[in-house]
Amino acid sequence: MLSIRLERGIILLDYKPAKKVVLTKIYTEGLPMILDSHVHFNMILEDKKISETDLIKSLKYNNMEYAVQIAVEEKDFIWSRDFAKRNYENGIFYTLGIHPSSPADDKRLQNLSSLVEQEMSGKYSRLLLGIGECGLDFYRMHQTKEMQIHSFETQIDIAKKHKLPLIIHSRDAMDETLEILKNKKYGYGIMHCFAGDSAAAKKVLDMGFMISFAGNVTYKAAVELHDAAEYVPLDRILLETDSPFLSPVPMRGKPNLPENIKHTYKFIALHKKVSVSRLEDSITENFTSLIRI
Repeated sequence: MLSIRLERGIILLDYKPAKKVVLTKIYTEGLPMILDSHVHFNMILEDKKISETDLIKSLKYNNMEYAVQIAVEEKDFIWSRDFAKRNYENGIFYTLGIHPSSPADDKRLQNLSSLVEQEMSGKYSRLLLGIGECGLDFYRMHQTKEMQIHSFETQIDIAKKHKLPLIIHSRDAMDETLEILKNKKYGYGIMHCFAGDSAAAKKVLDMGFMISFAGNVTYKAAVELHDAAEYVPLDRILLETDSPFLSPVPMRGKPNLPENIKHTYKFIALHKKVSVSRLEDSITENFTSLIRI
């Protein structure tokens, strides 16, 4: 039996042979296609308020072309890889890395290096977008400065070896972060959840990185972030939710989901005085430049 229905602007065919349902999207022309460059899907699912199946459906229903599962500690590695493998047809990529707030002794760093080596030679190597979330966090200081710096430097070396983008976390440590990157001579990747003004953005851009803004850019008091968002050119900007954290206005105060990225797109387009469609095209082009074909 064949039936046709409309869901959120998408025409769908339901073909039901016996008991199996085959769902095919047949029309997307003219629809907005957006992406989320930084998601912690495992943390969203930990709350058990939404299933993996429904979470992936929500991406499709909101016309999300790509999303990236971000690892922050050793226990995330295999889950992140397997999540991307299960959902690669829905545009899911993943990263491998250790957050500056997570333990990063030599054994953990060696395990990271070995797994990256293994995955880069495997069938699904293109799903590994980059190395991170790594960097420095001198605000929380859950790990010593020495461990954070050693972890960051080691992960830069891993990224350089495999020519992978870095996904960088830098909080209250921008000067130190950029100094390490300068010394390592590596400027390829994303400065995630950027926290700074246009002067700081210039330094990051001058090193070669893209800059990604999260939902906090929509907050009224985030004047420096507004300044930076207006400054960063369209060919160097990305957007993210960092969900389940940093819900954008008007969802602030609620657990964040990737679908909320649409509010950040609208906010940034308004501040950059460009159409949402032009911003969508620019961000998609920027993101796909990081994907290995």
